[in-house]
Amino acid sequence: MGADHFAITVPRTWFELPVRPEHRDDAISALVQERVGDQPALREHRTEIVRILRRFARSAWDSGARYCAAFAEPSDDGIVSGALTVSMLPAPGGDDDPLTALTDRVATLADRDSRDDEAARAHVDLHDLPRVGRVPRTWGISRIVDPSGQRSFPVATMQTFVPMDDQVALVSVASPAVDLAEALFDLFEAVTDTFELIDAGASGATDREAR
Repeated sequence: MGADHFAITVPRTWFELPVRPEHRDDAISALVQERVGDQPALREHRTEIVRILRRFARSAWDSGARYCAAFAEPSDDGIVSGALTVSMLPAPGGDDDPLTALTDRVATLADRDSRDDEAARAHVDLHDLPRVGRVPRTWGISRIVDPSGQRSFPVATMQTFVPMDDQVALVSVASPAVDLAEALFDLFEAVTDTFELIDAGASGATDREAR
């Protein structure tokens, strides 16, 4: 696809996070403080929300993501949180057309993950992104290892793979709130559906869009 940048729109209640380490923690604290000013009910949760968002931003940077947004919302059972990242991966090689090659690669990866983790429940399908077209994605419950490497825990996750010339844009959304998985999958799909590819040189491309 002839584009070199992307745009995505997240809900207003989410936080768009800086991922570069320089001044990252201070910037996140300022974002939360501003939100607390608009929503005083968040004040008692400020410290925990800052901690959660910093962890998401650090993980996004460590994974090489170009963009990260997250939500952290109080509930009766604690903070419901999750994060979205956009990363760039090399496109699969081979003689097949790009979509076929990418779909085969995604199916192979999902099958491998399911074999490695019997508790994982991954689904693979082709999804129509409104501004892009048909692309492969996986969604379901998987397990990830925490940064200490001492334990793993389940997460609801959706990963959408968008061909982009010699790269693949990976839009990944995940949350540990697996008891809310069905509602989260609807939310993840709605947010991912706003993803679009942008030609930064095209007339009308804004700084916000040209990521």
